[in-house]
Amino acid sequence: MTPDISKIKKQVVCPVELALRVLGGKWRGSILYQLKDGPLRFNALKKRVQNAVVDYDDADNFLSNKVLSGHLSALIDFELIQKETTENQSIYQLTEKGKSAVPLLLALFQWGEEHL
Repeated sequence: MTPDISKIKKQVVCPVELALRVLGGKWRGSILYQLKDGPLRFNALKKRVQNAVVDYDDADNFLSNKVLSGHLSALIDFELIQKETTENQSIYQLTEKGKSAVPLLLALFQWGEEHL
């Protein structure tokens, strides 16, 4: 089920918490991060996100098509990504709003490298 941004806005007062709820989640940050360099097809995006997030030696779950589709739908609803469908493939790319989140993702990446 895709979260409703208007409902989240009513529940959250702090802009930082709002941003974390929209950008956060087990896979969303990585989905956005993987799209920062350009559009990707569904399967290519899935592979990149899994490879960036999951340590296969210790993993007990993987990114399913259903879970990825749900996150993509939410990110489309939040207007952070857009989907273009051509012939038999779906291509995802960042919107202008999504591109504006890239500096945040890069800062989080750097912070994670330095502190974890």
